Amino acid sequence: CYLLSALTVVFAVLCVLLRRKNKSFEGMLCKFMASFGFISIAVVGYCLNPVDTYYFCMMCFSVLFGFFGDVLLGIKEVAPTFKSKLVALGTLYFLVGHIFAICAFVSSSGFNSPALITGIFGAVLALVMMKVFKMKIDKKLRPVMAVYYGALFYKAASAAVLAFGTGKEPFIVAFIGTVLFIISDTCLGILYFTPVKRKNIWVTIELSSYYPAQILLAMSVALM
Repeated sequence: CYLLSALTVVFAVLCVLLRRKNKSFEGMLCKFMASFGFISIAVVGYCLNPVDTYYFCMMCFSVLFGFFGDVLLGIKEVAPTFKSKLVALGTLYFLVGHIFAICAFVSSSGFNSPALITGIFGAVLALVMMKVFKMKIDKKLRPVMAVYYGALFYKAASAAVLAFGTGKEPFIVAFIGTVLFIISDTCLGILYFTPVKRKNIWVTIELSSYYPAQILLAMSVALM
């Protein structure tokens, strides 16, 4: 698993460097390889340490749907004509992936109302951010984005319940991953929906937080 993680990091770093040089196609290929690495880490981790089958299945589906989301968002870089549709589809795939991760955490901790309230707060925060930053998001996509951000916060809060409640390494690692995911997707929202300048900085922050997030979530399976 550590070797797979190292290889995934290599492809992730290559993706960041290539994207900074505006080499979209090469960056997309490296992104696909890194995304495949997330799935491999989870699968190999479970095979070596088959402890919690339900957690593995949910987390594996989570990174798998993230892979499909990555494919769609990656195609956007080389087919900008279909950008709006690909962003919407990619967002939906990632949303499903986050829901699977929530199921994994809730199965280990049980339902937690403060975590759900945190998720609702995240959805409301997203709506406020859209208005404050005057994000250019289609009206039909706004509710989806609010639900998406709410799922991110619910996911992080559910992981936090496990991390601080049990003190176990896999849940601490998973919690750090969920926080990095929020950072990554916040940067992505700024990149996609605001007329931000100096995009390379935001792209670097986004990718540099996204890849560790997915690696840590996949590694939580191996550390169970």
